[in-house]
Amino acid sequence: MHLAHELLVRIDRAVDTSLTRQLYEQIVQAIEAGRLRPGDPIPSTRFLAEQIDVSRSVVIKAYEQLQTEGYLEMKRGAGTFIASNAAPIDAEPIGHDPNLDYEMIANVPNLTLVTSSPPVGHAHGGINVPNDFRHGVPAWDMFPMDRWQRCLVEACRRATPATLSYGPAEGSYALREEIARLVRSTRSIPATPEQIVITTGATQALDILARLCVGDGAPVLVEDPTHDVLREIFSYSGGEVIPVPVDEEGICVQEIARSIKMHSSHSDVVPKMIYVTPSHQFPVGVTMTLNRRIELLDWARKNGSFIIEDDYDSEYRYAGQKVSALAGLDTSGRVIYVGSFSKTLFPALRIGYVILPASLIEPFLSIKWITDRMTPVLEQEALTEFIQSGQYAKHISQMGKLYASRRACLVQALQDEFGDEVRYFGDEAGLHLLIELDTNINAEFIAQKSFEFGAKIYPASRYFFHTEPSKATFILGYSNLSEHQIRTGIHQMSCAVSALTNK
Repeated sequence: MHLAHELLVRIDRAVDTSLTRQLYEQIVQAIEAGRLRPGDPIPSTRFLAEQIDVSRSVVIKAYEQLQTEGYLEMKRGAGTFIASNAAPIDAEPIGHDPNLDYEMIANVPNLTLVTSSPPVGHAHGGINVPNDFRHGVPAWDMFPMDRWQRCLVEACRRATPATLSYGPAEGSYALREEIARLVRSTRSIPATPEQIVITTGATQALDILARLCVGDGAPVLVEDPTHDVLREIFSYSGGEVIPVPVDEEGICVQEIARSIKMHSSHSDVVPKMIYVTPSHQFPVGVTMTLNRRIELLDWARKNGSFIIEDDYDSEYRYAGQKVSALAGLDTSGRVIYVGSFSKTLFPALRIGYVILPASLIEPFLSIKWITDRMTPVLEQEALTEFIQSGQYAKHISQMGKLYASRRACLVQALQDEFGDEVRYFGDEAGLHLLIELDTNINAEFIAQKSFEFGAKIYPASRYFFHTEPSKATFILGYSNLSEHQIRTGIHQMSCAVSALTNK
């Protein structure tokens, strides 16, 4: 049985159109655009009403109208689904674009050694402290391990010799089908299972894309700041990494030409690859505005370039309405969408995925088959069952509420301890905050002193490529800390700053 995920719906109370009509029209538009397809489950009236904060009667009336017009069908004991004749099910994925420069992907580049050293681990090694503000980790103790264990057992019970043999490089079709349903419903991406390749985490997807599209010395545009590992991935594949600044609206598209001129040794070559994190920019945390998304898509179309959309932290948003993925706005096959289950479930699962334009599917699979053959099958089957049973949607909903509470606790603790001397960014989404302290003390000194007091905090300077932060700047993860740990850790950090100030 397929249980529905949340549905990406935006309600505007400032317009004259009734809430029922707005909901009705958006579902019809999603069906006609292929984001919702025949057989797709949609949320119950109670679940959707709670999600978009309207009266349940609003949703009931919209559903009744959609059912009357043949868009929806109710199945007793199973739920509400897009009707079998609501829209054609054979919509084609985005096709080959004759204006794109495919010459760059004709040959897979050799891995090029670079002179930089391997990325270093976190400071203080593996020493544990009571309050570790490490980012990018979920709340381990809240994962429904008993339910996951049952899914694994069921996957093992159903295993056949074919299942336990070498599977297809693209991954389990059943899982790719569930992911397609998921991104169509929650991210407005009209994806098909055939466009999706299962990878061993998002990092493998990025590595293969780098091998595929980054030639020797080819320029690659990245956000500045961005993750240092991401920069290394492109560098190891021989790419010339070019930083483009980020402001409160996301990557500064208007600065791309200047960045190329300043940082590229081939300023006459237009980069064919640009990497962005539009849902929750890492590490600043801003959400790319709609206008900036349109500007970026237009830039890519005019220059024949691909955009890698790393949909980092898109599942957790605490303020404002969710926005469509960049790939959901793409009509010309420019966007490569990368996602994973590391933050929503747990990193050790090592299951990610990439949604590819039609032109890149075959060469991407060729590299994956050579380098990795396949992502472990039993875990894919267990994850399929976990999603189909409704446990995934339930878990995301529960964790969203928990993380929102912890985020609010962190913001309040920072205000209580530092007052006007702290600024924070990216608090509307994700699993971390970027904070800036109004002090002349070096961030590394503050981190070391905080460690002595019992709090582990992380300076953000390593993620800035071209310019260093002007103030002491830190990334504080809060998802795996209790509210007591958060308050205690921020107090310890404040004591560390006071100790250094009074030296």
